Amino acid sequence: MDLQFPKFCTDDQQVSKVESWVIGTKEHGHGTSVSDLIPCHSVRLAETDPGGTYDWHPAPRKQVVVTLAGTVEFTFGSGEVLIVKPGDVFLAADLEGRGHKWRIIGDDPWRRMYVHIDFPPAT
Repeated sequence: MDLQFPKFCTDDQQVSKVESWVIGTKEHGHGTSVSDLIPCHSVRLAETDPGGTYDWHPAPRKQVVVTLAGTVEFTFGSGEVLIVKPGDVFLAADLEGRGHKWRIIGDDPWRRMYVHIDFPPAT
């Protein structure tokens, strides 16, 4: 079984877009599948107040982002829009070009955890 998550990336024209990040898993027992370990070097927690926005920017590093609270709308140079809700996970790897922008939707702050990773993502 594979797990699939959104991956923010950049095409050959330096335009950000969303692709699928697929992680293979193996049976772990008791109805659970697990991936191999993913090397990381640090974790950061952040919270932005309701109404917060962040204009166009590339990701500062490859990082897995786990949304803990709040709903956020991401817009990409390709014109794609992705809504992220609590419990959603994505890989931010659009390190070049204009990047993406986001805005918080609703009355809750966006609370998230960044997991800084050191490996090239699987496609």
